[in-house]
This record gives sequence, structure tokens and C-alpha cells, in this order.
Amino acid sequence: TAPLPLTPVLYEERTMEVGLVDALCDYSRPVFLFGLTPPLEGATPEGLRETARKFVERSATLATDGFIVYDIQEEKGRTPEPRPFPFRKLDDPSHFASILKEVSGKESVVYKCVAESDKGGFDEWLDTAIDKYGVNAYNLVGGASSANQYSGPTIPAVAAKLNARPGCAHGGVTIAERHVKKGNEHETLMKKSELGMQWFISQAIYNPEPMIRLLREYGALCKGKGVAPKRVILTFAPCGREKTMKFIKWLGVTVPEAVEKEILEAEDKVGKSVELLCGMCRKILDETKGCGVPLGISIESVSIFKNEIDAAHDLFRRTQSMMLDFLGEPWLVRYSIVNKEHRRTSFASYNTGDNKQEPGMLALPSTSKGPMRAESKKSFVVGGAGLAVGLVLSKLLKL
Repeated sequence: TAPLPLTPVLYEERTMEVGLVDALCDYSRPVFLFGLTPPLEGATPEGLRETARKFVERSATLATDGFIVYDIQEEKGRTPEPRPFPFRKLDDPSHFASILKEVSGKESVVYKCVAESDKGGFDEWLDTAIDKYGVNAYNLVGGASSANQYSGPTIPAVAAKLNARPGCAHGGVTIAERHVKKGNEHETLMKKSELGMQWFISQAIYNPEPMIRLLREYGALCKGKGVAPKRVILTFAPCGREKTMKFIKWLGVTVPEAVEKEILEAEDKVGKSVELLCGMCRKILDETKGCGVPLGISIESVSIFKNEIDAAHDLFRRTQSMMLDFLGEPWLVRYSIVNKEHRRTSFASYNTGDNKQEPGMLALPSTSKGPMRAESKKSFVVGGAGLAVGLVLSKLLKL
């Protein structure tokens, strides 16, 4: 049979040239991030680059706006429970974020536990992160326990420093479980936004109810005060083994007993966790509709086990599709060349004569019996070819 006719689509580009800070602060659209931890401290430059290359190669088919690089601390005093995994110091997150950008073309939100530094040391770290490594998006974290004394600067002091640096922006952490205990997390978000924070990244979610309550009450508080709410990024992390579950709970994540039992007793534990987390994401979207709080999605990939890494990728795609469909606007995914210098082959000799295609207009054929329509919600536009690629989202415009 003859190939189906292809209808060209107009699209408003959301390319990797749009900076991560711009994407995070554009509340008219969601953002999608993928989180990871740096390699161990002491790795060689070649080793760091190879780790980044492998991560980027595995995640190249994810349409992310950028990455999150976590700052892992020992966090003494967080809980009396023993740490499930021994603490090992990792490479500086701003340094590894710069390597990720070199390899992938994408920027990262860098987590920084400000309390764990001495005040002078933090200033030096920040200057290096901005001026040498080019990091301009930060997520500020306080100490693990209010009972401990910390030598580092306060979050308000660091926020003021970042507010004075052109091109930089910062956000913070939100823990919905605190809202259940204290009932004032929405007020905390308001106070942090007054410090200049532009977004809040949640702790990993295994119980949707606290987040639903927080989003509703934060939205209502902002409406009552006549201010625009800042973005809240919902974080999810799959779990495929009992030790991973222990670590998630040690981090302070509330996992209902029934949810833990359903995951750990399932034949396919990690698959069950993805299924449940997708259900939680949908529930949050459905039950906070109209609250006015702009959202985003972050998926944590902090496991060394292949099935949990693969599950994180699956969870990213599914929650991303869910949120985009929830917005009710047509959307597409296309790929973009990251670095042509790393191309391993060329189709130049193939795309000659009758086979030559207009660049940027080749599309996958529709599976429907009729012509492809521009209004189709899930379309793909492919332009160019090469190994070093990254998927980016675009917003379809009706013809």
C-alpha cells in the first residue's frame, strides 16, 4: 500500500536553546527534570566524563528540560534509624553538572546543602560554581535536623547572594508530610518565595494525600494575598527491592504500610511501584485541578540496579505523558542534535535524488487510516540525524 500522506505541522519550538532557568520560571508550561547523584569523590576527569556519557546515553530518549544533581550529605541526626547504605563522599554537584552540560547540552538544577559549609567556604564554592562551572539554577537545602548546630550560612543569606547574581535563580525543597504535622507548609512556601525562590521541588512522593492538601492550601493562600504561586515540582522515585525501600523511608519519605506491602510482595516489585506512582501522580493532578499552582515532574534515578534505572525511565515517560495530556493541549516530541562533532556516520550519500527529504519535516507515519492531523496530541517530528541527540518538547499550533 502507498504510504500515508504526511501533513506538515507548525510548532512553537521549545529547544535546548531555552535555558533551564527560563523554563523553570515560565509558569505557562510544565517542566520535566531527571535527577541523579554525582560519582564518588576522587574520580579522574576521564572517569567523571565517562560516567556522564553513560548516563546521557541511557537517558537520551527522555524529553527532559534538564537534570537535577543532588548534594548528598551524611545527614547525622536525621533519624535514630541506621543508614541503610554507608555514606561515601561524592563529587561536587556543580562540577559534575558542568560535565553533564558538556556531554548532553543540557543544564542542571544543583542541590546545595548550605548548612554543611563554613560561611567563607560557601562563598568560595558559589563563586566557583557560577563563574567556573556556569551553574545558574540552585536548590537550597537546610540542615537535616533542627537539633544540630551548623556552621554554614542561612538560607535567607544565600538567597540574597543569588538574587544579586545576574542570570541566577534558586528554589527550595517542599515536604508535604510537614504540612500534615504542622499545617503551615503552605505559609513556608510563601515566605520562601519572598526570599526570591522561583520553584519548589518536593520530596519523593509515596502518598498523594499530603501533596494534594498542600497544593490546594498554597493555591488558596496565594489567591487570598493576590500573588502568583511559584512552581511545585512533583518528585517520584521507583523502588524494586527492600533495601531501596528502607533507604527511601530513612530519607523521611512517608510510605503507607499498604503501599509498601503491595510493592514488596509483588512478583514484579519495581513494575508495581511504577504502576502505583503513576496512579498517585494522576490523583494529584485530578484533585488539584484549578488550584492555580504551576507544576512540574522530577524523577529520581539514584539506584545502581538496572531494573530500577529502567523503571525510572519508564516512570518519566508515563508521568510526562500524563501531565501533558492533563493540560489538554496538543504536543509533540522531536529530537535535536547536541554535538555534530561526535557524529559517527552520515546519511548525506543516502539522502540524494528521489530519496531527499526536506530537513525538519520528516515525520513518523500515522497509525490511523486517515491522514495525519496537526491536532494529533502525540506526534513526532524528526529533523537531522546523529548519535548525540536529546529529545525536546514542542507545543503544536493548530493549522
